[in-house]
Amino acid sequence: MPSQSHGHVFLVVALCLVALFLLLRIQHNEDSHSAFPFSKQYSRTSRGLSNAIGNDTLGFQKIFVINAPWRTDRKDSISIAASYSGLSLDWVDGVAAENILEKAYPPGNHRTISDGNKGSWRAHMNALRAIIQQNLTTGLILEDDADWDFRLRSQLEDFSVGARMLPNLITQAELHSRSKKPPQLMDDQRLSQFELAKRSSLAISSPSSRNIPKAEPYGRDWNILWLGHCGAELSPLSPNAPNRIAIMNDKTVPEPQYLKPMPLASLDKISSVYPPHTRIIHRTNSTLCSIAYAVTQTGARRLLYEFGIREFNKGYDFALSDYCNGLTRGATQETMPLCITVQPPIFSHHFPERMKSDITGHTAGFVPAVETRYVRWSVRMNLERLVKGEDGVEEQWPDTKMET
Repeated sequence: MPSQSHGHVFLVVALCLVALFLLLRIQHNEDSHSAFPFSKQYSRTSRGLSNAIGNDTLGFQKIFVINAPWRTDRKDSISIAASYSGLSLDWVDGVAAENILEKAYPPGNHRTISDGNKGSWRAHMNALRAIIQQNLTTGLILEDDADWDFRLRSQLEDFSVGARMLPNLITQAELHSRSKKPPQLMDDQRLSQFELAKRSSLAISSPSSRNIPKAEPYGRDWNILWLGHCGAELSPLSPNAPNRIAIMNDKTVPEPQYLKPMPLASLDKISSVYPPHTRIIHRTNSTLCSIAYAVTQTGARRLLYEFGIREFNKGYDFALSDYCNGLTRGATQETMPLCITVQPPIFSHHFPERMKSDITGHTAGFVPAVETRYVRWSVRMNLERLVKGEDGVEEQWPDTKMET
């Protein structure tokens, strides 16, 4: 029979083991919370992020961020934002135009392009080259002033459904347009723009329960996913065979009066032809600003050849828009890439205090304002609350309350 002293020893050892277990459990929970706090606190998904979009690269193989080494302010800001969103970033250095040798430029009128645009072009080429050299199946490229909603992953879950559905939808619409003539409508029977937009769109609800692949959640039947921009035209109407995806009742979309890229700019077309809180996924059409876009390995190779070797004669985002629209030299319907975009964009420019671009000046409609257009629960606009540990999210574009 063990002595009383041995019993005390066993009791002390048992208590120590319990205390150690509790300490390790608390530490594990704290580490998990610090790695993915927003996905635990703010995501509206009910599917537990069990698909690839829940990983630290949003379902792409890598996320690359273009940052000029002299813009440490931007690198600091996006690094903090990414840490609160559970994102892992790979860096691509921005380039100063004076460091590009004259003989390194492709054919084209590069001398007429501003130094800022030259440096931006080369940095994007370097990002594409990294995707090719690392043999990545997909890569997401961000500019360092990009911002996003706390509910980014659930937004991308909805977008991924459209990205997988749209290529076939576009093919069917194109076949239909070649085989049948559109109906001739009398003047008094002419459809409204709202009705034409409705008939051109396949509507899906958000949020809803869907099966999202654990690998390649966006599919790969595309060349470019243009996820962040500062303006885009809707794809041409196709009322007899839908060529757009409409995500209805998306609470992350601001009300129509807020849907514009700059405070004094005109409202985007979607604000008048679709119901409030609708997000549209469609083939790109005159899209501007390369804030965020994803490429496949094939897409990266084609872009690097097109603008790194073949021709460079305008700002990269304008060139990318022409490329997606089939307007580059020698482009045909058969060689036209499939570029998919979304309105409102999922990523948008963040305008902080003392905002100054290294590429171009401000466009028409800009007034000094600390904001991120299109993003309701902005991560960057809430950075101070996050680092102070404050609860809740401060919304930028709240719904208008109806007077009673």
